[in-house]
Amino acid sequence: MWNLIVVGGGTSGVAAAVSAARWGCKTLLIEKFGFLGGTSTGALVVPMMNNMLDKEHYLTEGLYLEVLTRLKSIGHSATHKNGNPGWFDPEMMKCVLDDICEEAGVQVLFDTVITAANVDNNTINTVNCFNKSGFTTFKAKYFIDATGDADLAAFAGVKFESGMDGAHQAFSLRFTMANIDLDAFGRLLTEIDPDSGVSSIFYTDENQLLLTTAYTWEDKGWKLKPYFDQALKDGVLELQDTTYFQVFSMPGQKDSLSFNCPRIYSEKTLDPLNMWDLSYAYTMGRKQIRRIAEFCRLYLVGFENAYISQIAPMLGIRDSRRIEGIYKLTEEDIASAKKFDHPAAKSNYPVDIHSYEKGKSELKFLSKGEYYDIPVESLIPKNIDNLYVVGRSISATFKAQASLRIQPNCWSMGEEAGKIVSDRLNKE
Repeated sequence: MWNLIVVGGGTSGVAAAVSAARWGCKTLLIEKFGFLGGTSTGALVVPMMNNMLDKEHYLTEGLYLEVLTRLKSIGHSATHKNGNPGWFDPEMMKCVLDDICEEAGVQVLFDTVITAANVDNNTINTVNCFNKSGFTTFKAKYFIDATGDADLAAFAGVKFESGMDGAHQAFSLRFTMANIDLDAFGRLLTEIDPDSGVSSIFYTDENQLLLTTAYTWEDKGWKLKPYFDQALKDGVLELQDTTYFQVFSMPGQKDSLSFNCPRIYSEKTLDPLNMWDLSYAYTMGRKQIRRIAEFCRLYLVGFENAYISQIAPMLGIRDSRRIEGIYKLTEEDIASAKKFDHPAAKSNYPVDIHSYEKGKSELKFLSKGEYYDIPVESLIPKNIDNLYVVGRSISATFKAQASLRIQPNCWSMGEEAGKIVSDRLNKE
């Protein structure tokens, strides 16, 4: 029997497992893919969003900074001039996460999915799993759900909400292109956006180029607009391909860019808990990716010989289940920078809603110098005594979840949940 089973080896799951194991907790980490990192490695969500009060004051520390420091020591992460240390290479992130789990004594089981939770007297006793060895049952004293979709919690009978008024945030399917002349592309962006209103080009002391730019179909004076307008006129792009475009460079991959797009086109909102919607999203996403890549090759300087080097094996899902917990975090809590007695994380990331409909996306920032707490009570389901939920599926409103979902917060929530379980075990 294990002291702790963590289901889901993404950001929050690794943090929870390593945190608990370092305090002597016998920990099993169950992951459905063949690698760790979740959205950071499988969905190619790079870089991590900034979570700082200013350049010197981090709101997320601990394992988050430890992992980034390890990556930086081998040339695969970097700190932007705005202070954000979260620029990283997703491929090497997989390796570093393997290392810290092994060093902490975490037992990792890859290519395994849970199929059921067996509950008695508000306590999970065992979970059923499936992998190449067939069906297996694992027993533990405590469980942490880090699936991102609250799968374990749902199997255990925890009540949940999903979406808002039947709508969800837009899906994305990220990809990378390689063999790009980033210096040439950077010069183009400097010419068309000299004030760096959206574009940012920065060379670190290690001569790493940190580059980003963006465009959306809402008319906000985007500097790439003439290029998109021409591609639409020429039939290279379709209108749905222009809803959102964003690229980031990756430390350690000197000729590559990560694309935070496309938003998956659909005439209706897609349900992240519907198998047909998920399957549709992969197929549609790959169609859109091919058109976007061709647009880059034809219209953007530096992409003449570029090619698609990777399409994410995992969809970018921004919201799904949100559990019914002891405390439900609200958008009012975020706007008022509310503090709690037992914070699991501290954040100043805005409420960031990506809508699939034009004109309905939102981006609402906190006041400068303010931050809010994510309380431990939002990680605790009402009706299960030995379960914690970490990551984007904690107890929160739809709009609050649109702020708390970023990777730095997931690192903090997972690390804190691991400590709480260890403390409970030590007191028993």
